Amino acid sequence: MYKRILLLCDLEGVNNVVGEPYHGLSRGTEQWEIARHQAAGELNAAADALFEAGAETVGLWDNHGGGHNIDVGELDPRITVEDPSGPRLGFTAGRYDCVCFFGYHAMEGTLGGVLAHTMSSASVQFYRLNGRYIGEVDMDSAIAASHGIPSRFFAGGNIACAQAERAVEGIVTVTTKTELSRNLAQFRDNDALLREIREKIVTAVREERDPHPLTFPCVFEKSFKRVEDAAAYRERLLSAGIAAEHPEDDILGRDAHTVRSTVGTMDEFIICI
Repeated sequence: MYKRILLLCDLEGVNNVVGEPYHGLSRGTEQWEIARHQAAGELNAAADALFEAGAETVGLWDNHGGGHNIDVGELDPRITVEDPSGPRLGFTAGRYDCVCFFGYHAMEGTLGGVLAHTMSSASVQFYRLNGRYIGEVDMDSAIAASHGIPSRFFAGGNIACAQAERAVEGIVTVTTKTELSRNLAQFRDNDALLREIREKIVTAVREERDPHPLTFPCVFEKSFKRVEDAAAYRERLLSAGIAAEHPEDDILGRDAHTVRSTVGTMDEFIICI
Protein backbone atom coordinates (compact mmCIF):
# COMPACT_ATOMS: atom_id res chain seq x y z
CA MET A 1 0.00 0.00 0.00
CA TYR A 2 1.14 3.52 -0.76
CA LYS A 3 1.75 5.43 2.46
CA ARG A 4 2.29 8.99 1.19
CA ILE A 5 -0.62 10.13 -0.96
CA LEU A 6 -1.12 13.49 -2.65
CA LEU A 7 -4.65 14.65 -3.48
CA LEU A 8 -4.81 16.91 -6.55
CA CYS A 9 -7.87 19.15 -6.42
CA ASP A 10 -9.65 21.13 -9.11
CA LEU A 11 -13.29 22.22 -8.65
CA GLU A 12 -15.41 21.74 -11.78
CA GLY A 13 -15.71 17.99 -11.36
CA VAL A 14 -17.07 17.82 -7.81
CA ASN A 15 -20.69 16.95 -7.09
CA ASN A 16 -23.44 19.60 -6.93
CA VAL A 17 -21.93 22.21 -9.30
CA VAL A 18 -22.35 23.01 -13.01
CA GLY A 19 -21.39 26.69 -13.15
CA GLU A 20 -23.35 29.23 -15.19
CA PRO A 21 -23.48 29.80 -18.99
CA TYR A 22 -20.48 31.81 -20.22
CA HIS A 23 -18.86 31.65 -16.79
CA GLY A 24 -16.54 29.18 -15.09
CA LEU A 25 -16.24 28.77 -11.36
CA SER A 26 -14.95 32.27 -10.72
CA ARG A 27 -13.78 33.12 -7.23
CA GLY A 28 -16.54 34.62 -5.09
CA THR A 29 -19.49 33.39 -7.16
CA GLU A 30 -22.28 31.27 -5.68
CA GLN A 31 -21.23 28.20 -7.68
CA TRP A 32 -17.59 28.60 -6.58
CA GLU A 33 -18.72 28.72 -2.94
CA ILE A 34 -20.71 25.50 -3.39
CA ALA A 35 -17.80 23.85 -5.20
CA ARG A 36 -15.14 24.60 -2.61
CA HIS A 37 -17.30 23.37 0.28
CA GLN A 38 -18.22 20.24 -1.68
CA ALA A 39 -14.57 19.65 -2.53
CA ALA A 40 -13.63 19.87 1.15
CA GLY A 41 -16.17 17.16 1.93
CA GLU A 42 -14.90 14.84 -0.79
CA LEU A 43 -11.27 15.41 0.22
CA ASN A 44 -12.01 14.85 3.91
CA ALA A 45 -13.80 11.58 3.19
CA ALA A 46 -10.79 10.39 1.22
CA ALA A 47 -8.23 11.52 3.79
CA ASP A 48 -10.06 9.96 6.73
CA ALA A 49 -10.33 6.63 4.92
CA LEU A 50 -6.66 6.74 3.93
CA PHE A 51 -5.44 7.47 7.44
CA GLU A 52 -7.70 4.73 8.80
CA ALA A 53 -6.16 2.32 6.28
CA GLY A 54 -2.61 3.16 7.41
CA ALA A 55 -1.47 6.15 5.34
CA GLU A 56 1.35 8.16 6.89
CA THR A 57 0.93 11.39 4.90
CA VAL A 58 -1.99 12.82 2.92
CA GLY A 59 -1.19 16.04 1.09
CA LEU A 60 -3.37 18.46 -0.86
CA TRP A 61 -2.49 20.42 -4.00
CA ASP A 62 -5.36 22.89 -4.50
CA ASN A 63 -4.79 24.02 -8.09
CA HIS A 64 -8.03 25.63 -9.32
CA GLY A 65 -7.38 29.17 -10.54
CA GLY A 66 -4.04 29.47 -8.80
CA GLY A 67 -5.06 27.70 -5.60
CA HIS A 68 -6.28 28.77 -2.16
CA ASN A 69 -9.89 27.77 -2.87
CA ILE A 70 -10.45 25.32 -0.04
CA ASP A 71 -10.92 26.82 3.41
CA VAL A 72 -8.20 25.16 5.47
CA GLY A 73 -10.50 25.40 8.49
CA GLU A 74 -12.86 22.96 6.76
CA LEU A 75 -10.17 20.38 6.10
CA ASP A 76 -9.15 17.41 8.18
CA PRO A 77 -6.23 18.89 10.19
CA ARG A 78 -4.08 15.86 9.34
CA ILE A 79 -3.96 16.93 5.66
CA THR A 80 -0.73 18.66 4.61
CA VAL A 81 -1.64 21.63 2.40
CA GLU A 82 0.99 22.27 -0.27
CA ASP A 83 1.92 25.70 -1.64
CA PRO A 84 0.30 25.89 -5.12
CA SER A 85 2.94 28.29 -6.48
CA GLY A 86 6.13 27.23 -8.20
CA PRO A 87 6.79 24.65 -10.94
CA ARG A 88 3.79 22.42 -11.62
CA LEU A 89 3.97 19.48 -9.15
CA GLY A 90 7.67 20.14 -8.70
CA PHE A 91 7.38 19.64 -4.94
CA THR A 92 6.33 15.99 -5.25
CA ALA A 93 9.69 14.34 -5.95
CA GLY A 94 10.71 12.14 -3.06
CA ARG A 95 7.79 13.25 -0.89
CA TYR A 96 4.80 11.31 -2.24
CA ASP A 97 4.23 7.78 -3.49
CA CYS A 98 1.09 8.29 -5.59
CA VAL A 99 -1.42 10.95 -6.64
CA CYS A 100 -5.23 10.95 -6.62
CA PHE A 101 -7.45 13.37 -8.56
CA PHE A 102 -10.51 15.23 -7.27
CA GLY A 103 -12.68 17.73 -9.10
CA TYR A 104 -10.93 17.45 -12.45
CA HIS A 105 -13.10 17.90 -15.54
CA ALA A 106 -13.44 16.86 -19.16
CA MET A 107 -11.10 18.47 -21.70
CA GLU A 108 -11.98 21.40 -23.97
CA GLY A 109 -14.25 20.46 -26.87
CA THR A 110 -15.89 17.52 -25.08
CA LEU A 111 -19.57 17.36 -26.00
CA GLY A 112 -21.64 17.16 -22.80
CA GLY A 113 -18.72 17.75 -20.44
CA VAL A 114 -19.64 19.95 -17.49
CA LEU A 115 -17.50 23.13 -17.63
CA ALA A 116 -15.18 21.29 -20.02
CA HIS A 117 -11.94 23.13 -20.75
CA THR A 118 -8.20 22.63 -20.81
CA MET A 119 -6.21 25.09 -18.72
CA SER A 120 -8.12 28.16 -19.99
CA SER A 121 -11.71 28.20 -21.23
CA ALA A 122 -11.15 31.79 -22.40
CA SER A 123 -8.18 31.26 -24.69
CA VAL A 124 -7.41 27.60 -25.51
CA GLN A 125 -9.11 25.47 -28.17
CA PHE A 126 -7.20 22.23 -27.60
CA TYR A 127 -3.97 20.51 -26.70
CA ARG A 128 -2.65 17.50 -28.59
CA LEU A 129 0.29 15.24 -27.80
CA ASN A 130 1.60 13.11 -30.67
CA GLY A 131 -1.66 13.80 -32.50
CA ARG A 132 -3.96 12.81 -29.63
CA TYR A 133 -6.13 15.27 -27.69
CA ILE A 134 -5.10 15.62 -24.05
CA GLY A 135 -6.59 17.29 -20.98
CA GLU A 136 -5.38 18.30 -17.57
CA VAL A 137 -5.44 14.79 -16.13
CA ASP A 138 -3.14 13.65 -18.98
CA MET A 139 -0.76 16.50 -18.20
CA ASP A 140 -0.63 16.12 -14.43
CA SER A 141 -0.43 12.32 -14.49
CA ALA A 142 2.49 12.61 -16.93
CA ILE A 143 4.28 15.15 -14.72
CA ALA A 144 3.76 12.97 -11.65
CA ALA A 145 5.06 9.93 -13.56
CA SER A 146 8.22 11.86 -14.46
CA HIS A 147 8.90 12.01 -10.69
CA GLY A 148 8.28 8.27 -10.38
CA ILE A 149 4.78 8.76 -8.98
CA PRO A 150 1.81 6.79 -10.39
CA SER A 151 -1.77 8.09 -10.58
CA ARG A 152 -4.17 5.75 -8.79
CA PHE A 153 -7.58 7.39 -8.26
CA PHE A 154 -9.91 9.86 -9.98
CA ALA A 155 -13.24 11.31 -8.78
CA GLY A 156 -15.18 13.42 -11.29
CA GLY A 157 -18.09 13.49 -13.70
CA ASN A 158 -18.79 10.37 -15.74
CA ILE A 159 -17.31 11.81 -18.96
CA ALA A 160 -14.23 13.05 -17.12
CA CYS A 161 -13.84 9.58 -15.57
CA ALA A 162 -13.84 7.99 -19.03
CA GLN A 163 -11.10 10.39 -20.15
CA ALA A 164 -9.06 9.64 -17.02
CA GLU A 165 -9.33 5.92 -17.74
CA ARG A 166 -8.02 6.57 -21.24
CA ALA A 167 -5.16 8.68 -19.89
CA VAL A 168 -4.03 6.32 -17.10
CA GLU A 169 -4.25 2.57 -17.46
CA GLY A 170 -5.75 0.92 -14.37
CA ILE A 171 -6.80 4.11 -12.58
CA VAL A 172 -9.71 3.62 -10.16
CA THR A 173 -12.59 6.04 -10.78
CA VAL A 174 -15.66 7.29 -8.90
CA THR A 175 -18.41 9.16 -10.77
CA THR A 176 -19.46 12.27 -8.85
CA LYS A 177 -22.27 13.27 -11.25
CA THR A 178 -23.73 12.36 -14.63
CA GLU A 179 -22.72 15.03 -17.13
CA LEU A 180 -25.49 16.12 -19.51
CA SER A 181 -24.21 19.39 -21.02
CA ARG A 182 -21.80 22.20 -20.21
CA ASN A 183 -24.05 23.53 -17.42
CA LEU A 184 -26.31 20.58 -16.68
CA ALA A 185 -25.77 17.39 -14.70
CA GLN A 186 -27.60 14.83 -12.62
CA PHE A 187 -26.10 14.97 -9.15
CA ARG A 188 -25.51 12.02 -6.83
CA ASP A 189 -26.74 11.53 -3.32
CA ASN A 190 -23.85 13.01 -1.40
CA ASP A 191 -23.75 10.45 1.40
CA ALA A 192 -23.58 7.61 -1.10
CA LEU A 193 -20.84 9.40 -3.04
CA LEU A 194 -18.68 9.96 0.03
CA ARG A 195 -19.05 6.31 1.05
CA GLU A 196 -17.89 5.22 -2.41
CA ILE A 197 -14.93 7.60 -2.32
CA ARG A 198 -13.88 6.18 1.05
CA GLU A 199 -14.08 2.62 -0.20
CA LYS A 200 -12.50 2.98 -3.62
CA ILE A 201 -9.60 5.29 -2.76
CA VAL A 202 -8.35 2.72 -0.26
CA THR A 203 -8.71 -0.01 -2.88
CA ALA A 204 -6.76 2.17 -5.32
CA VAL A 205 -3.77 2.92 -3.07
CA ARG A 206 -3.47 -0.68 -1.96
CA GLU A 207 -2.60 -1.74 -5.52
CA GLU A 208 0.87 -0.50 -6.39
CA ARG A 209 1.59 0.15 -10.06
CA ASP A 210 4.58 1.35 -12.04
CA PRO A 211 4.39 4.91 -13.36
CA HIS A 212 4.62 5.35 -17.12
CA PRO A 213 6.58 8.52 -17.93
CA LEU A 214 6.31 10.13 -21.35
CA THR A 215 8.82 9.08 -23.99
CA PHE A 216 10.71 12.00 -25.52
CA PRO A 217 10.96 13.59 -28.01
CA CYS A 218 7.26 14.13 -28.65
CA VAL A 219 5.11 16.50 -30.67
CA PHE A 220 3.08 18.99 -28.64
CA GLU A 221 0.32 21.14 -30.15
CA LYS A 222 -1.57 23.98 -28.51
CA SER A 223 -4.38 25.74 -30.35
CA PHE A 224 -5.77 29.13 -29.36
CA LYS A 225 -9.06 30.88 -29.97
CA ARG A 226 -7.23 34.06 -31.07
CA VAL A 227 -4.29 34.16 -33.47
CA GLU A 228 -2.60 36.92 -31.45
CA ASP A 229 -2.33 34.57 -28.47
CA ALA A 230 -0.90 31.82 -30.68
CA ALA A 231 1.73 34.15 -32.11
CA ALA A 232 2.79 35.36 -28.66
CA TYR A 233 2.96 31.76 -27.38
CA ARG A 234 5.18 30.72 -30.31
CA GLU A 235 7.57 33.58 -29.59
CA ARG A 236 7.72 32.55 -25.93
CA LEU A 237 8.63 28.98 -26.86
CA LEU A 238 11.28 30.11 -29.32
CA SER A 239 12.83 32.38 -26.68
CA ALA A 240 13.02 29.33 -24.37
CA GLY A 241 14.92 27.40 -27.07
CA ILE A 242 11.98 25.15 -28.02
CA ALA A 243 11.42 24.56 -31.74
CA ALA A 244 7.91 25.80 -32.57
CA GLU A 245 5.95 26.55 -35.74
CA HIS A 246 2.47 27.05 -37.12
CA PRO A 247 1.62 23.72 -38.80
CA GLU A 248 1.03 23.52 -42.53
CA ASP A 249 -2.54 23.20 -43.78
CA ASP A 250 -3.82 22.42 -47.28
CA ILE A 251 -6.38 25.24 -47.17
CA LEU A 252 -4.90 27.81 -44.79
CA GLY A 253 -1.27 27.44 -45.78
CA ARG A 254 -0.35 27.71 -42.09
CA ASP A 255 -2.77 27.30 -39.19
CA ALA A 256 -2.40 30.62 -37.38
CA HIS A 257 -4.36 29.40 -34.34
CA THR A 258 -2.12 26.41 -33.61
CA VAL A 259 1.51 26.09 -32.55
CA ARG A 260 3.34 22.78 -32.92
CA SER A 261 6.53 22.21 -30.95
CA THR A 262 9.07 19.43 -30.58
CA VAL A 263 9.44 18.64 -26.88
CA GLY A 264 12.58 16.91 -25.65
CA THR A 265 12.23 16.95 -21.85
CA MET A 266 9.61 17.17 -19.12
CA ASP A 267 10.79 20.70 -18.33
CA GLU A 268 10.01 21.67 -21.92
CA PHE A 269 6.64 19.89 -21.70
CA ILE A 270 5.72 22.02 -18.66
CA ILE A 271 6.81 25.21 -20.45
CA CYS A 272 4.60 24.25 -23.41
CA ILE A 273 1.56 23.79 -21.14
